[in-house]
Amino acid sequence: MEINNLWQDLVIKANTKVTLQKDLSEGKVPQLPYFVIGIPDVKEEIGKKLEKIDDPKELRMTTSLIIAKYGNGKTNLLKYLELFFENHPNIKIIYNKANIDQPDLGLFLLKQIQNHFTETLINLIIDMRQNYNFDLLTNNNPVDFASIKEYSDTLFDNSKTKEEIKKLIYLGTGRLYTKNEFLNFGLEQLSNYERKEVLILFLNILALGKTFIIFQIDEIEKILEKSKLRLNTFLTSYRELYDMFSYIKGHYLQCCITDAGGDGAYLEGINQAFYSRIEPHILLLDIMNGKNDMYELVSKLNVLFNINKEKRDIDKIVKELLKENHGQNRELVRSAVAHLTSKEQKLSLSDLLIKYKLNDLYESTYTELEYEGFFKSLKDKFFDPLEAYLEGNFMLERGSVKVRDLQSFIDDDLEKIHYFILNQNVSLETIQSKIDEISIKYNYDIIIYSPEKLELRNGEINSNLNIEIVDYDPVELFVLLNMYRDNFEYQFELTKIIRDYTNNNL
Repeated sequence: MEINNLWQDLVIKANTKVTLQKDLSEGKVPQLPYFVIGIPDVKEEIGKKLEKIDDPKELRMTTSLIIAKYGNGKTNLLKYLELFFENHPNIKIIYNKANIDQPDLGLFLLKQIQNHFTETLINLIIDMRQNYNFDLLTNNNPVDFASIKEYSDTLFDNSKTKEEIKKLIYLGTGRLYTKNEFLNFGLEQLSNYERKEVLILFLNILALGKTFIIFQIDEIEKILEKSKLRLNTFLTSYRELYDMFSYIKGHYLQCCITDAGGDGAYLEGINQAFYSRIEPHILLLDIMNGKNDMYELVSKLNVLFNINKEKRDIDKIVKELLKENHGQNRELVRSAVAHLTSKEQKLSLSDLLIKYKLNDLYESTYTELEYEGFFKSLKDKFFDPLEAYLEGNFMLERGSVKVRDLQSFIDDDLEKIHYFILNQNVSLETIQSKIDEISIKYNYDIIIYSPEKLELRNGEINSNLNIEIVDYDPVELFVLLNMYRDNFEYQFELTKIIRDYTNNNL
């Protein structure tokens, strides 16, 4: 498939620019999936795989495992492709964060097809059933799919209505699964392994209908945070799917994982069989570096936000960025934006602790809380020291803390809700549901304290109320609040630190 202008800068939508400006005003790193700087080898490799997505000479599914340190642009790369193919007639993107509760990749992808392509499949099956060819649907490997032939024959039966086809699709995906539901069509129940064969069947139906999917699975490291065993299950299912790629007519699977080492070598120790297969398809994302990358970044930001800096100003900013020697793209972008907008950069927590000479107290408090196991039950422990801080600063008398239902501090005098997200694995749907619940009960401004790794942005939240998002680390703030409660002699300094840390909201 010929794909023109891949990696060109994308046009930002007018309504999106408003939320980006709001992110900037809050001192957060804006989402910038409108351009991808550097990484020429990665761009070339992805471009080649995209061009072959419907190549009849090499018609098979492909994959890339994208690895980088935290903050170096994995999600930005995926979101760029999502925007680039937004209106493409044949290529469709399905982006998801890794599901820690469903580590079987094959079954997870099958669920995504059910969610996004059921109606498309129904229409294609009706169009194709007059010329139904099981060999073609198994990429000329009918013997290897003998266990689902009866299911496929029934799916393409000319007598089946649209509603019956939908039920059969649901039997294939597992949404319908009881023995009686299968008996209604004279079929035996499908096993989970056979459902993975159904996944291939569905993918081939879509490919024959000229619909090709780019599956994007982000933040795989979250599965490892749950358990090493669960990650091993995910990698094994990834390998099993990879071994069946030759049966699949096209499509592309992109998976992203954060690795502190930046090369993913530890995966070999977790699952050697997976690593040996995937190694040729690993793409490593490096940080933007060098004068050319810096100049391109600052120039694009200057145009994107209509800042109108002249070339000599951009040159000065580039020199400053090179001196600062940032370790991740996220911080580099933050600094570049700060220089362009002439805003003073927010001090990091480590800098604040050094400024007020409290870094040793922080370390000892952190160690003690970790030893006591408080970090493992943060949701239950967080609000006690928060209340102590609010009371000490005469804020508690203005409102109340709602722990169980809203996980918030309600400031009735200032008409503000301070909503604390304490779990970095929470879904956007859960956050939106909580915001909706708060909005029903209160017509107040909402300040969302969001874990940094969530990278929550204003454009992702729907609300008629005024929203401000404060990026933070729940553990860091918890430690600071405990320091305040337990060290009366340092409460003045700690109040200054906590206010700076929370953008003057607490």
